[in-house]
Amino acid sequence: MADRHPTPLSVVQMVRLCLLLLFRPKRFIEVENADNAARYGYIGDSPVRQKHGAEIVREAFFKSLALVLLSSAVGYLFGRAIGSLGRCATAETVSWLQIVGASLLLWGTLFVRGWEIQSYAGVLFTERVNQWLYRALYCLGTTVLVYSLAFPACKQ
Repeated sequence: MADRHPTPLSVVQMVRLCLLLLFRPKRFIEVENADNAARYGYIGDSPVRQKHGAEIVREAFFKSLALVLLSSAVGYLFGRAIGSLGRCATAETVSWLQIVGASLLLWGTLFVRGWEIQSYAGVLFTERVNQWLYRALYCLGTTVLVYSLAFPACKQ
């Protein structure tokens, strides 16, 4: 049976792990090894109930929907806020914003790792950071694309 007990982390801890992985990989490996040692120390049955696959899929569906809606709303509101300040986007600005947004989406797609880092239960820090970075790039790319569409165009 695989260890299905991910270490609970705050958002600050998640960001710290992402930064460690990107800029101090040796330190990240030390932190992950310490976490693995602590998690593998579990003895006997866990008080945590394991979720059914259907629950996992349903939860992922609604969490991803929330991320899409939030990313879109942030981009839209930011575009409208800039417009309310009297700023307008030239065609070149909109083109550059769309290029940046599409590039972020492509970056997230190409960078994400799967089988080569995957454990049975997906609770290792490396796997989790991989997913956080992937989701961050996708959310940021979506936000920039929606911003480019919501930013009011200059009247010619």
